[in-house]
Amino acid sequence: MTKSVAARSRRANRGDGRLSGRLSRLAWASVPVWSLSLLSYVPFLRLAVARRRNSDWGVFAGYLAAVVFEIFCASTRPGGAGPVIAGLTATLLIVVAPVHAFVALHHDAGLMEANPRALGDARDRIKHRNTARELAQADPVLARELRIGRPDLPREYDDGGLVDVNHVPGEILTSRLGLAPEETAAVVAAREELGRFVSPEELSLYGHLVPDRLDDLRDWMLFG
Repeated sequence: MTKSVAARSRRANRGDGRLSGRLSRLAWASVPVWSLSLLSYVPFLRLAVARRRNSDWGVFAGYLAAVVFEIFCASTRPGGAGPVIAGLTATLLIVVAPVHAFVALHHDAGLMEANPRALGDARDRIKHRNTARELAQADPVLARELRIGRPDLPREYDDGGLVDVNHVPGEILTSRLGLAPEETAAVVAAREELGRFVSPEELSLYGHLVPDRLDDLRDWMLFG
């Protein structure tokens, strides 16, 4: 039930995010229209700053040059060809720039929406790990019932990716913690000799994992 509610909440948040993204793209794409073409380069400046690609800077420079050209032509002698050219340039910018901006922002939307989603998912996993670790320390019997830290067994409880290094098979140490085969072999051998590890420091000592290597894995390890 809790997972179902959380999943619905995540889907609702993603739906809200997609709607917000569309509104944001429309707002940026409308800049050339309400500025009467004079700020046509602004959406492309936003893209160039966000993506930092030479091609985006080139597009921004092109629109900026077109606006400068429009202003220059508009400032020439009335009755000449300059103001006419300025009007045609402004019309072209008002028609082309919003469509171009909306399409360009749409292609960039996946990355813009994915980053906050990835951050949210990572924070959720950290929260689940912390909650599961506290539960395992406070009630080991319940933790075993929920199979916290046992991705090798069927279960429903989300522990955020914890791995009980005292009970999981060696292949889980490799697949979930990223231990090299020789590291896994050393840890399993030490575990069989000792019976169980009581701390990350003991694992490092008897499992021959250097402290720096252990620090990278500490947040995912559970000693049940």
